[in-house]
Amino acid sequence: MNNSRRKRINESLLALKESQAKLDGLLNDERNAQECLPHDDEYDDIRDSMDDIISGLEDTLTSLEEAIDTLDNADF
Repeated sequence: MNNSRRKRINESLLALKESQAKLDGLLNDERNAQECLPHDDEYDDIRDSMDDIISGLEDTLTSLEEAIDTLDNADF
């Protein structure tokens, strides 16, 4: 592998890590917002929707972490 491709991989890895940090912040924001919702029945649909968003963000972050680990451990 030449230096140009190594550089592009490293730049991509950095972008993935930045995306991971942003998504982690969004996940925390969504969890905090959900905790602030009143526990009334009228908010059940909103809470369910937020659960779906939180679950999707958690799944995405897990996949992203695996991709980052794979690239970090690769010998480029």
